[in-house]
Amino acid sequence: MRDKIYTPLTVESAVDARDAVAKILYSLLFHWLTERINGQVYPRHHALSISVLDIYGFEDLSFNSFEQLCINYANEYLQFLFNGIVFRQEQEEYNREQIPWQDIPFNDNQACIDLISSKPHGVLRILDDQSCFPQATDHTFLQKCHYHHGNNKIYLKPKMPLPEFTIKHFAGPVTYQVHKFLDKNYDQVGQEVLDLFSHSKNKMVANLFLVHAEVVGQHRGRVRKSGTRHQPPTVSTKFTLSLLELVDKMERCNPSFIRCIKPNSQKEPGVFETELVTSQLRYSGILETIRIRREGYPVRLAFNDFLFRYKSLVGLKQPPAPDGENCIFMLCKLVPLRPGAYQVGVTKLFLKEEVYQLLESKRERVRQVAALTLQRYTRMFFVRKRYTEFRTKIVRLQAYCRGFLTRKRYLKMRKSLVKFRSLVHMYVTRKRYIKMKLEARRKAEEERRRREEELSKREVVNVSHLVIPAELSSLLQAAAGGRQLHAESLALVQAPHIPEENQLTLPLDINNNPFSRYVQLHFREPMFGMLTVPLETTLTCMDEDLRQEALEVFVMILRFMGDPHLNGAQENLFGNYIIQRGLANQGLRDEILAQLANQVWRNPNHDNAERGWLLLLGCTCCFPPSPRLHTHLLKFVSDHAPAGCRALLQHRLIQANQKSRLLSGSAPETARTYPLALLEWTANRKRANMVLQVTCFDGESFLCPVQSWTSGEDLAGNILRHRGACEEWRGWSVLMKEHGQWAELAGHDYVMDLISDLELQSDFPKQKSYYIISAEDPNRVRPNARLTLFGSGFDSDDEPPSSAPPNLQQPTRLDGYSSHVEADVIGRRSDSERSGSLPGQPLRPVLSDGAR
Repeated sequence: MRDKIYTPLTVESAVDARDAVAKILYSLLFHWLTERINGQVYPRHHALSISVLDIYGFEDLSFNSFEQLCINYANEYLQFLFNGIVFRQEQEEYNREQIPWQDIPFNDNQACIDLISSKPHGVLRILDDQSCFPQATDHTFLQKCHYHHGNNKIYLKPKMPLPEFTIKHFAGPVTYQVHKFLDKNYDQVGQEVLDLFSHSKNKMVANLFLVHAEVVGQHRGRVRKSGTRHQPPTVSTKFTLSLLELVDKMERCNPSFIRCIKPNSQKEPGVFETELVTSQLRYSGILETIRIRREGYPVRLAFNDFLFRYKSLVGLKQPPAPDGENCIFMLCKLVPLRPGAYQVGVTKLFLKEEVYQLLESKRERVRQVAALTLQRYTRMFFVRKRYTEFRTKIVRLQAYCRGFLTRKRYLKMRKSLVKFRSLVHMYVTRKRYIKMKLEARRKAEEERRRREEELSKREVVNVSHLVIPAELSSLLQAAAGGRQLHAESLALVQAPHIPEENQLTLPLDINNNPFSRYVQLHFREPMFGMLTVPLETTLTCMDEDLRQEALEVFVMILRFMGDPHLNGAQENLFGNYIIQRGLANQGLRDEILAQLANQVWRNPNHDNAERGWLLLLGCTCCFPPSPRLHTHLLKFVSDHAPAGCRALLQHRLIQANQKSRLLSGSAPETARTYPLALLEWTANRKRANMVLQVTCFDGESFLCPVQSWTSGEDLAGNILRHRGACEEWRGWSVLMKEHGQWAELAGHDYVMDLISDLELQSDFPKQKSYYIISAEDPNRVRPNARLTLFGSGFDSDDEPPSSAPPNLQQPTRLDGYSSHVEADVIGRRSDSERSGSLPGQPLRPVLSDGAR
């Protein structure tokens, strides 16, 4: 391993080393970027091109250092080039037009250029020489400059012993402070730093420094072959070579100069700072260029342009022949001339500025008079035209007025009697109308007061002040956005009517069990009707430990039915919360159903009553009433439920009763585990049937009807009977795949509970999930799952078995089922729609049009 040598540095030296690394990194990156750009845009073959050079300009700051000296040197050289190009262009045009050329004096800045860069004692040359000596300092550099240029007119030494010197540039004198001139000129990076960057983990940085190391190595090799000592190039040397290369390229092309002037330092519109603009004009050499142009003939017009522009001043319609004699003849007629005020070239007429201004002022006056004359004649034409039209209209108006006055007198005489008769009839009719109107208004007011008195006891009041549980309030705030899981999976489909195997019929003794009898037998007080204030005691007789919870449920029912600020998602969540209270406590179920029946009975507010019936329908979808309430509630909904909701309520109550009988009347087993899913809420609102998309082993998909009380065994049995297995259908169930995991449903569990468990919020007060979950990724399993299987617990959906399961035949068309291909489904398939492993798998909730 190579030994490491540590060199202690002062803070100032460390800062200089850091700046040197930053500069070389920036230089290499800038060179790489320009090479890439030139490689893309530079023509591969010889072709004409345009190059753009942008330079900041002359700098005179409060503290001028080595950077300002380099910039001002470049501007000095470019100004020298600019003066030469301007003089050359002027001389070429004068020679082309055969005009005698006179030498024009101008400020030659060659002496300033020699002072800065001439050999062997230019300022930059002295700086390079001092950079070669280890013992040299900024002070020794300054003393050598004073020694060699102390007598130069454009070099000024300070009167006090200060580390600075002054150079008189073309734009003015600039004082430079020599602090750190040698350090900035040397600006070299150690070899160990270059090696460090060459082994950088960043490939781009490593490649930049490897290429730089190769260039430095080649340079050292050439120096060694020549037998001289290797001396790294300084910044001034690099800058001088780059400037000379730039000037050489500019001399080999046709340059055009664009000077940008900044009107103010604040970059605001409409502000012009005279001193700032004057300094910019002086620094950029524009004032000197203007002076040079003014020494000659600044205005140059072609013969044809001159004659065409000023022909109107001498009364000519067409310009004469374009030659010098006609130009001189016209010029002598227009302005008084003095010797040297003009020159006649081969194709152009050269004029002094004062002659051109006289010509332009005369031309402007003539154009103004011509414009006024044209405006005068134009106004006269329009005034005459308006007068003629006005006179014609006046004559026509007079004729119409005479006819109108004659007809008016005739009609006045004819209508006098009719008007008198109409006034009499109007008086009699108006009196009769006012009497009838007052009578009708009086009757309407009496009817309104009577109705208000009748409704004052049952009117719907403001329920926003009613207190609800904090848990429910936080859930409603979370659902304020209105977004619900599976909302985009719902679709309307054209599905055929599917008859049920067990026809649902009303009990024969239903008319013998009115709800009023239940009120008399089981209510604490025989009073039934809508209430607008919270209950003081429960409606039905129940245990003492449940009464407070029942009163809270009634407050939530009032809030649910009367709060106008609930959106769709909040309404579903509020209803599920009330239903969950009944699911969690069997003793509250009859009380909740009785409270809802009490609130919808003769409810005058349609919207309020509609929410009550919707919540009552949701409760019957999740838990059945007790046997003592079932027949009375069925009679109540058959007599008083709205037309669209009556059939659904009857179906749900009868289906729940059948489930109770099937399970030996055990109510806890009959009730569902979770409240309604989004599909059920939507179907109840639209008075529609529910259909689930089910996929079998062989990939065939069906739209299978489903109810709130449909279990996994019922759904699987319907599919198996549809596929031809009419006898061996018991014991089967379904699976659901959602986000990479499988949820297995037991045969006695309800299908909609599986969907509702997935849709409910995580902080909703629901029971713990008892479904068996199978997933490849343990991180994607629901946290409340009771039993979880990791790995491929079921066959992959990407490789379905080649044949159907035993006892299943090829799918045949049965009445009540439609293939997924034949069904008209509105919407698009989601990512979770894949084939299952058991006979059926509910995938996508849809709605079928029409109600059962």
